[in-house]
Amino acid sequence: MRLKVLLVAHKWAVGLAILSSIIVSAPQIYFRIDHHSDGIYQGIELLPDSPWSARAREVQDGHSNFGAIYYKDGKDNPYLFQPLGSMVVAYTGQMFGLNINDTFLLARLLFTALVSLLIYAFVYSISRRKLVALSSAAILLLAESVLNGYGLLELFHGRSPDDFLRIARPVNPAMIYIFFFGFLGAFYKFYEKLDEYIDWKWGSLSVLFLGLNFYNYFYSWTYLFAFGGILGLSLLIRKKWPEALGVATVFVGALIVAISYILNLYQATLHPNYLEVGLRNGIIETHTPLFVGFTVVAILIAFLFWFPRENKRTYFFGLALLLVPFITMNQQILSGKVLQASHYHWFFHKPMAVIFGLLIVFYLLEKYSVWRNYHKVLAGAIIITSIGVGVFVQASSYKSGTNDGGAVAIERQKYGPVVDWLNKNATKEAVVFGNNEISHMVVIYTPLNVFYHRAGMFSLASTKERLLDIIFTFYRLRGVSAKESEKLFFTERDYLSANIYGMHYRELFGSYEAIPDEKIQEVAAGYKETLKTPSARWLSDVLKKYQVEYAVWDKKKDPSWGLDQYSFFEKTAEFGDLDIYRLVSNR
Repeated sequence: MRLKVLLVAHKWAVGLAILSSIIVSAPQIYFRIDHHSDGIYQGIELLPDSPWSARAREVQDGHSNFGAIYYKDGKDNPYLFQPLGSMVVAYTGQMFGLNINDTFLLARLLFTALVSLLIYAFVYSISRRKLVALSSAAILLLAESVLNGYGLLELFHGRSPDDFLRIARPVNPAMIYIFFFGFLGAFYKFYEKLDEYIDWKWGSLSVLFLGLNFYNYFYSWTYLFAFGGILGLSLLIRKKWPEALGVATVFVGALIVAISYILNLYQATLHPNYLEVGLRNGIIETHTPLFVGFTVVAILIAFLFWFPRENKRTYFFGLALLLVPFITMNQQILSGKVLQASHYHWFFHKPMAVIFGLLIVFYLLEKYSVWRNYHKVLAGAIIITSIGVGVFVQASSYKSGTNDGGAVAIERQKYGPVVDWLNKNATKEAVVFGNNEISHMVVIYTPLNVFYHRAGMFSLASTKERLLDIIFTFYRLRGVSAKESEKLFFTERDYLSANIYGMHYRELFGSYEAIPDEKIQEVAAGYKETLKTPSARWLSDVLKKYQVEYAVWDKKKDPSWGLDQYSFFEKTAEFGDLDIYRLVSNR
C-alpha cells in the first residue's frame, strides 16, 4: 500500500524513468527488428566499443575474480578493476536465463530506470522540489553530452555530440550511479535527523552502499570518502560532536565492509608487475596541483552567495559535495600520484554541479520571480529539451557509419558464423588468435580467451615481454622488414605507445604520440632482434608460449598474414573472408 502511494505521489518520476529506459534501449531493439527480416542480423549486437561488455561475459563464464579478463593465464591474480558492477549485470541476466545480448538489453531497461529514480530521490530529499529532481534526472541521463562547449557546438551543427548516450554503455556508468546515488540518498536520510536520533535503518543502508562502492569503482569511493572527511570536519568545527560521531560511524562501517577489497589491493601491490601496470593505467607521479574547472568554481561561488541557509544541515551537506573537487583533483600534492583525474569530472563533479546549479536557479526564481508558474515552464523546457537531445543522440548514433553506429554493427555481423563455430567446437578456455576486431568479438560472444586484446595490458598478467611479443607478431605477419621498421615505427608511434605503455604517455604528456623517440628506438631494436628467427619458427613458438589453439584470419583486412602457408595451421572452417584454423602442433 505504501509503495502504491509513493508511485502515485511521484508518478512523473516513474514516467521519466520508464521513458529514459526506452530511449536508451531503443537502438538495440530496433537493430534486431530492422535486420532480422532481411537476414543481416547474425547475433552480433549493437554494443558500444567498451571493455565492460567482455567483463560482464567473463563473470557469466565463471571468472568473477577479474584476475585476467582476456587471457587464459593469470585468472587467479588479484584484480585491478573492481568486479561488482559487472557481477550485478551478469548475474541479473543469468537469473533470467538470458544470453549476453539479452543481458545487456535487460540491464539497459532495468538499470537506466533505477538510476533515474535514485537521482530523483536524492535531489528530492535535499530539496523537496519534484521539478528540480525531475530536471536533474533528465539532464544527467539524456543530455549529459551537451554539458560542454564541444557538445553544444556539435548539436548546433546537427551532429551527435556522442556515440550513443553514455548511460547506454554496458555496466558503467549505470552501476556507478546506482551505488553512488544510492549511498548519497540513504546517507542524507540518516544525516538529516542526526541531531534528534540515530536512524539505524538508513545508517545501515548507508554503510552497505558506501562499502559496496569499494568493489565497484575506484573513483566513487575515493570521492565519497573525501566528501565524508569534509562533512565530518565541518561538524567538528561547529562542535556538533554526536553528529560527527554518527558520520564517522558510517564511514568506519564501510571500511569494515571493504576489508576484502583492501586485502585484494594489498596483494596486488605485492605482484611483481604492479608498478608497471599502474603506469599503463595512467598513474602519474607528480605533486603539481590541477585546476578543478571553471564550472565547478562558478557553481561553488553561486552556492556560497545564493543557496538558502535556512536549513543548515542541507547547506553544509551541499557545501561538502561542492568542495570535494578541490581534494580529488589535488590529492597528489600529498600522495604524489594522480590517476586519470578526469574520471572524477565526468562522473561526479559535473553531476553535482548540474544538481546544485539547478537548485540555485529554481530557488532564485522562486524568491524573485513574480510569475507563479515559472518553475513549471522552466522544468518543462529542461525535461523536454533533454528528452529531445537523448532521442537525437541515439538516432544519429544509430545512423552513423562510424564508431558504434548501425553501419558498423552491420559490418560486424560477418563475425556471427565464426562465433557460432567457436562456441560449438572450441573447448572452453581455449585461446584464440585474431586481429583487434575478431578478438573483441570472441571475448564478448564466446567463453574463450584471446592472444591479444587492446585492454589486456591493464591486467597483472600483461608483462612488457608479453606485449612486445604481441606487437612483434603482428608486425611480422605484416611482413615488415628491419629497414622498413626504422621509419614505420615512428609513423605508428601512437599505436606502439598505446599497446605497450597504455595510457602512460597520454596522461603524462597529453597524447599517445608524445612517447619519447628513444622508446621507439628501443622497440625497433627488439623487433630487429626477432627477425633473426625464421618467421614460421617465431610464430609457432610465440603461439605455443601463450597456449593458442585457434586462429581466425580476416583475409580482407589482413591479406598479408598468409596463415595458410604455415604447416602448423590446419584450416577447419571458412566463412566468406574469414578462415578458422586449428594449431595442430599445439594440441
